[in-house]
Amino acid sequence: MKKRKRRLVIVVAVLIVLLGAGCWYLFLGGRITDADGEITAGADGTRSLIVYFSRAGEIPNTVDAVSSATPNSNQAMEGSDTEAAAKMIQELTGADLFQIHTKRYYRSAFWGTAATAWIEEKLNLRPGLAAQPENLDNYDVIYVGYPIWWFNAPMAIGSFLESYDLTGKIVVPFCTSSDNGIDVSMDYIREVSEGAEVMEGYRVHNSGLEDVAAWLTRIGMLTQTDGLKDTDDGQAEENVGSVKQEESALGHVTEGTEEYRSFLIDNVFHSVNEGDIHYNVYIPESYDGSIPYALYVTLPGYEGLYFQGIAANLRSEEFGFEALEYNSEMIIVAPQLGDWGENSADQTIALVEYFLKQYNVDPSKVYGSGFSGGGETMSIVMGKRPDLFTAYLQVSSQWDGEYETVVSRRLPVYFAIGRNDLLFLWKVERCFCGYGEIRLI
Repeated sequence: MKKRKRRLVIVVAVLIVLLGAGCWYLFLGGRITDADGEITAGADGTRSLIVYFSRAGEIPNTVDAVSSATPNSNQAMEGSDTEAAAKMIQELTGADLFQIHTKRYYRSAFWGTAATAWIEEKLNLRPGLAAQPENLDNYDVIYVGYPIWWFNAPMAIGSFLESYDLTGKIVVPFCTSSDNGIDVSMDYIREVSEGAEVMEGYRVHNSGLEDVAAWLTRIGMLTQTDGLKDTDDGQAEENVGSVKQEESALGHVTEGTEEYRSFLIDNVFHSVNEGDIHYNVYIPESYDGSIPYALYVTLPGYEGLYFQGIAANLRSEEFGFEALEYNSEMIIVAPQLGDWGENSADQTIALVEYFLKQYNVDPSKVYGSGFSGGGETMSIVMGKRPDLFTAYLQVSSQWDGEYETVVSRRLPVYFAIGRNDLLFLWKVERCFCGYGEIRLI
């Protein structure tokens, strides 16, 4: 008995030592002593301030991101990715500039910084800051920049914003990341910006001044003339670069700037009624609008939502690429939504309506598919708007939507379900038994 107690005491002591060493390593890095609360002035008379946090500077000679590598992708600007993005905004707006520094350095080892950032994010901690401006009374607009750490903003951003009364101010978020969007972090920014109006955020990646100017103009931070430049013949032209915006009564689209396997990725449909909807799209080179094309919309399953990474659905699933083999005259849309519920179903409907309005689509050739969680969402879509589609394929998923509307519309629905998946089979039969033949493929 005494030996067991002694062993238990030793084990507990070792665990305490290891825990203490881990806490020391992760949270007690060297102090940052050269930071101050001084603000770098921009244009005279500005009432805007850009604050940004970057791992570069916290750790010398490193890139910004923790959950994914983010070297400086932005054009014609030096420094880390986030610093370059901040300088672009300063050049366009004339705003003052301030870099956020934590009291202590993060560890230079990638896994050390990643572990610290993960714990801070999961426990919603607020690291102390080395220095801050005394107040923000002279500013009406606060631009807030950060790399994406574990799909979110670093917790140091909360340390800064929660230190001030932001009532009546405008907060404009921007982030940098090679493969993760800003959507998840927007909820955090709204949480820590109490009293402020938080504007639509933007991921600055592979961007030039014209891309950033287009975003700032769209959200009202720049007037149209602020985004203009003179050409060689003295005429002014709009500086919108590669960001193309197509307007309609339903909303407008900001096109992505990158491709993956022939798909243009990270497009955003700014729906009037349903907010920002991210999607990837394949439009055949032969499409010129002169003849109607088919339309295919596919919703992803596991690992395919937007917060899991830009084009994660295309990287993990082959549905969109398989569709390329069936019809050379077909537009393929692969949305990346925020969940698999009612809101995502409404966003899918809004996106389909936009494509039907903006493109020459044959209404007798509009197809949909949903895999796993995407099937749950798409079944809700079918229950609400079966009139939009010609046929639907549901793969490895239960039916969550209405079914009477689908049956009354006589919309062909096909299920691809494993023969041994008794739960899905039972739910399908329960929904559609008595309404027609059920074929499992």
